[in-house]
Amino acid sequence: MKRWVMAVIVVAGLAVAIVPGGSRTAEAKAADAAAMYVEETVVGTAEAKAAEAAVMYLEEMVVGTVLASQKMYTEEEVVWYRVELRVDRTAAEDSTLEAGQVLNVRYHVAEALQAGLMPRVGREVSVTLRRPAEAGGDEWTTEAMAIVGRGEMVNPGEGAVVDLGSPEAKVLVKMFAPLRPACHQKTVELLNDLAAREPERVRVQLFDMARGPRARREMRREGVNCATVLVNNRMKFTLEGEEGARKVVLSHMPNEERSTYNSEDVIAVVEQEISRLYPEGEEGAEEESAP
Repeated sequence: MKRWVMAVIVVAGLAVAIVPGGSRTAEAKAADAAAMYVEETVVGTAEAKAAEAAVMYLEEMVVGTVLASQKMYTEEEVVWYRVELRVDRTAAEDSTLEAGQVLNVRYHVAEALQAGLMPRVGREVSVTLRRPAEAGGDEWTTEAMAIVGRGEMVNPGEGAVVDLGSPEAKVLVKMFAPLRPACHQKTVELLNDLAAREPERVRVQLFDMARGPRARREMRREGVNCATVLVNNRMKFTLEGEEGARKVVLSHMPNEERSTYNSEDVIAVVEQEISRLYPEGEEGAEEESAP
């Protein structure tokens, strides 16, 4: 292309040079027009490539946790929500987003499907986000949220029959179960002991499924329908031990042959989370270790 542009320029120069008095011929004018067209085409192509490159950064794929969700309005059988989404991890190494960043996201779902697809608080979702349309804007948009599990968060509930420990604790245990049966009573006793040992770093809330609607209401809010122990909103963990890693699911009845956990596993999970969230040297860890 560069050779062709040079040729056009040379022809244009010769056309002007051979005309007496420097007057411009029709051929010279045509050559100038051709040169201008080539220049505009080259510039336009560069701009198009820059625009294509920019489009690559208009979308970000992330996994994040829904911290808050609010229904906005319904438009043409589509329900729009405003969601606060905390970024947990990004798909691209060169992402402009960082783990821990909280984004305002607009999300829509067909009205006929909203009951099963509404973005529930505490869910960890995989999502493709589109950047704010306006420069300096803070509202991202997405058309789909795929639930991948429960995200980490401290989300105290209402209606607990027992509520022990500091509201400022970084570790929150919420137990939903009929509390009198022996299998669950063992977990209750261990959690009571733990709350007494760790009153500043652990908060324990017990919800009795057998005592009225308040526990059921909190279970609906959490999206659980059977006996469950949540540690910072999660029920699935990997425990490290002398025999290697072991996965536990803190749901249904414990302490049976086919159970996915036992009562001691709950305490092991909490202690593991304490070690992670209160590293040695942080305030709280120092207070406990002081004589």
